[in-house]
Amino acid sequence: MFVCHCRAVTDGEIRAAITAGACDLDEVGRRCGAGITCGGCCPLIQELLAEHAAAAAAAPEPALAAPAR
Repeated sequence: MFVCHCRAVTDGEIRAAITAGACDLDEVGRRCGAGITCGGCCPLIQELLAEHAAAAAAAPEPALAAPAR
């Protein structure tokens, strides 16, 4: 689904930018172009950022390797 109609950026492209490390609107804009023209899509981009942050917070911590003996 297109989120940014000005730049024809989909939710998948925005999610990919977030997964690759974009953590705010400015960084999403730099990585995929969404949210830098009219700003109408910024609320939805914020929702996608919040979704990703919530999922990351809910993910279990990776297990630490046991020390070698």
